[in-house]
Amino acid sequence: MAGAGYKLFASGDVLTASQVNNYLNEQTIMVFSSTSARDTALNSVKSEGMFAYVTGTGLFYYNGSSWLATSLTADITGVGTASTSGLSGGATSGDVDLVIAPNQATSATPTTSDITLFGDADDSNAVKKATLNDLPISSATQTALDAITAGTTAIRTDIAVTVADNGSGSQNEYFLEGAQDQVINLTTGYKYRFDQSNGSNATHPLRFSVTKDGTHASGSEYTDNVTTNGTPGSAGAYTQIEVKADTPERLFIYCTAHAGMGGDTSLTAGAFSVDGGTIRGATDLNDNELSKVLFKDYAETDVAVSSATTLAIDLSAGNTGAVTLAHSVTDVDFTNVPTNGTSSFTLKVTQDGTGSRTMAINAITVNGGGNVTGLTPGAGGLTLSTGANDVDVVTFLFFDAGTPLINALLDFS
Repeated sequence: MAGAGYKLFASGDVLTASQVNNYLNEQTIMVFSSTSARDTALNSVKSEGMFAYVTGTGLFYYNGSSWLATSLTADITGVGTASTSGLSGGATSGDVDLVIAPNQATSATPTTSDITLFGDADDSNAVKKATLNDLPISSATQTALDAITAGTTAIRTDIAVTVADNGSGSQNEYFLEGAQDQVINLTTGYKYRFDQSNGSNATHPLRFSVTKDGTHASGSEYTDNVTTNGTPGSAGAYTQIEVKADTPERLFIYCTAHAGMGGDTSLTAGAFSVDGGTIRGATDLNDNELSKVLFKDYAETDVAVSSATTLAIDLSAGNTGAVTLAHSVTDVDFTNVPTNGTSSFTLKVTQDGTGSRTMAINAITVNGGGNVTGLTPGAGGLTLSTGANDVDVVTFLFFDAGTPLINALLDFS
């Protein structure tokens, strides 16, 4: 019986057949010429823990159900650590310790397809792998992100709302950040939270509409990408809008319960709006319409036009300019003339010290087109003043980038 353990025999003891079988035969390594010879000899007596050597094949042990190959001859001469293993320690004798040492590993920039090991808490901490792309965000990190983006990638701006009389003595109005009748510019991709937690907001739910004063002026509530929370006048109450590409260019705020509370406050989304103040730096309207404009204290760019037999005038640089003629002009080439609407270029023409320079208008090109002859009052053509240093002003007027109409004021002195 394999597993009988160890027995110490005394001098003079007589071995029984059972003792020989249990302590000698079954607990020694038996040698057979083949696996079939092994199985024939041990079929009825094999038990877990037996060892048998098969000539030419190797050593086997019986695990209680089958014979498995094994070896008692392999020697481990040492345990080492590769330079890229992230481990330290190892030895060639005695107890061997291995320590995880990240600083021993090669540095690299991780990518989403790289693999990391983790202990799966849902599977008895079994070691498993995952790509960096599949790693979840910790709850602490998500909380921090939510505080910035309200749980999405959109950045949130909070606007404090209060309610007070608008100065008339008879009309309450919303005040945004303490000011009434504002124009608020909204940026696509942002969230704007109108915070109504202040007690003055009680019974005054703020909503949005494309119509000034909303439902009180036969308009309707605008609800796309709008969320509300809580009761106005209580902590946590707000109305929030996330500005998308299709958000209307102009929205108004209003109270669902009381007319007139939005005042003249408006929200512009994607459109350009300035409520007083100063525009700093160049502003490109990208050929969009600008209406109801009153210009005051403004100047136009003075484009320096170089003298040559062909004058090159680029309207994208400005609509007024000056040239001192040192040549007689045979061609005038205009570029970037707007193709929709009316535009003009006014040119101050000064004769140089020689004078008698001329300007032909029968070879004018517009935006790279063919030569055309400019149109003049009564088809009288264009004759410049000829005296040295004489000054004329010539205006070219374009309708939809067509043939220019030319008017000249001559001989300023």
